[in-house]
Amino acid sequence: MRKGFNAEKICEEIIAWIRDYFKAQPSAKGAVIGVSGGKDSTIVAKLLVEALGKERVFGVLIPNGEQKDIGDSLRVVELLGINYKVVNIEKAYKGLLEEIGEDLSEDARINIPPRLRMTTVYAIAANLHYRVCGTGNKSEAFVGYTTKWGDSAYDFNPIGDLTTEEVVAIGDYFGLPEDLVHKTPSDGLSGKSDEEKLGFTYKQINEYIENGTCGDEEIDEKIRLKNQYNKHKRALPPKYEV
Repeated sequence: MRKGFNAEKICEEIIAWIRDYFKAQPSAKGAVIGVSGGKDSTIVAKLLVEALGKERVFGVLIPNGEQKDIGDSLRVVELLGINYKVVNIEKAYKGLLEEIGEDLSEDARINIPPRLRMTTVYAIAANLHYRVCGTGNKSEAFVGYTTKWGDSAYDFNPIGDLTTEEVVAIGDYFGLPEDLVHKTPSDGLSGKSDEEKLGFTYKQINEYIENGTCGDEEIDEKIRLKNQYNKHKRALPPKYEV
């Protein structure tokens, strides 16, 4: 966590930033957010409610078949009192795999649901004249633990410059349920936790971001390579200019 990080002050600044974003876009009536039941979407949904009021926040729960922790997503929308819709993408996912008709790698398959989810969220947002809110944090983005044109696609992102530890600090400041704020991060796709799949912890990523090293040279190199390899995910696609 950054030195001098003050959760109360950052919350106030984020809430003001969200309000300014919508003041600058009078055609945007509210915000749509995908609610996974994880810490990031839970905390961002709370920030949106504080900034806009619960009547201007719409949650979308998007399971792919059976989602074991769908109860957590339902707890979030009920706790915050926001309107929501459940859209199961299983038929679309299976239909797409069938139409592609080729053996896809595990990574290719894993990246399809996040893109279908974002298609779903944008469709609902367009219908409501809302804007899509992102929920990815700085730690994930640094090592490219996002799906391009999936969870990394959004109109605005209140926590994009906050590390995992800073996001948790905001959740604790708000007094949100501890089991949601401190929930083990998982993509809900691979059956593994984020840290199991990455091969290092978010704490190590955060220390590397803040100090240039996590204290382990081998892990430092893994983080550096992830950051370098996934640079394309953090930049706009290049275009030829005449």
